[in-house]
Amino acid sequence: MTFRLLFVGALPLTLAACMPPPTPLPDTAYIAAPATATVAARQTGYVNPIQNYTVRPVMDPADWRESNSSQADL
Repeated sequence: MTFRLLFVGALPLTLAACMPPPTPLPDTAYIAAPATATVAARQTGYVNPIQNYTVRPVMDPADWRESNSSQADL
């Protein structure tokens, strides 16, 4: 039992030691470099967030079928 446990634990380590060395990581220095000052920022304009708002006043409870059909017509 002890030999089997030792074998199962040592097998992955032995196989990993036989593998070729890993490839080097890519160069990521450009990610940390500051932005180019010669490129202008894109200009954005103001957009009203509620420009398509539809007023729907609160009403008394009604039959749900009628409420669904009236909402579907909009």
